[in-house]
Amino acid sequence: MPSSDHSVTDDLRVFRKAEVAERLAISEDTVDRLIAAGDLHTVRPRRRGVVVQIPARSLREYIYGRGGH
Repeated sequence: MPSSDHSVTDDLRVFRKAEVAERLAISEDTVDRLIAAGDLHTVRPRRRGVVVQIPARSLREYIYGRGGH
């Protein structure tokens, strides 16, 4: 797959809250706080009983900033 297609494919990936916590070496409670603060975005609005999914793009923007790769 060409490298330009690779970033598009990555942007389609989502992570569960536990996966984000593990990648950032923080607690799931801290992930919740980052979501509440708007620092991380979710695929759909948060509701009780619905799995939280954080798009790869949101995680990348949090780590590297808005324009970073």
